[in-house]
Amino acid sequence: MRFSYKKLVDRFKIPRPTLIEWQKRTKQDKQNWRVNHLNYLREQLDIEELTLKELRNKPILVEDIFLISVFLFFDAKYDFMDIENFKKELRAFAYSNRTSVEYRHDFARKIWSVELNDDSGRRISNYQPLIHLLDSFTASQFALFIRKIKQFLIEIEKKLEPSHTDLLDGITWQELHMYDKTFSDKSIKKYFEDLGIINNQKSLFS
Repeated sequence: MRFSYKKLVDRFKIPRPTLIEWQKRTKQDKQNWRVNHLNYLREQLDIEELTLKELRNKPILVEDIFLISVFLFFDAKYDFMDIENFKKELRAFAYSNRTSVEYRHDFARKIWSVELNDDSGRRISNYQPLIHLLDSFTASQFALFIRKIKQFLIEIEKKLEPSHTDLLDGITWQELHMYDKTFSDKSIKKYFEDLGIINNQKSLFS
């Protein structure tokens, strides 16, 4: 039976001739490590497809993808497989808004969109609905969700070359405008449209 290698090539970047050679081994030596590895990769593709179907039933909003995207864009050092630490650092990011002029731009106000009711004028990110969403994910769902966002950020980084070293500090107004455009709802919807994981309902918190 013929087997399509396109998904394996696209997903894992393994050259097609290499996969064909591995496939030939399945008839000769079922215990060969290449055979076992090929079977494992096929299983991973099946699991990813099933997990993607599960994510499509989750109430994922554009706001959720936006907040995680900018969080990881400005500080990508976190081990996203440790979900508890990831949520801890996301909360810290939600409260990291500052008072300098860069943080008055529309892009900053989109990130830190909720004004505290304490007469301080401080703003935080609307992170709690996102935390609840992450808590509803299985480990596979969380890993695939973050992987897709990281792939989105690879495309973002082709367009943006950040001059900053610390959040928005020192970013020019022109750069902020570019950030606002690149991380727009339209850009996010366009990239994730084929995945079908964005819930088209309007956020209850907007």
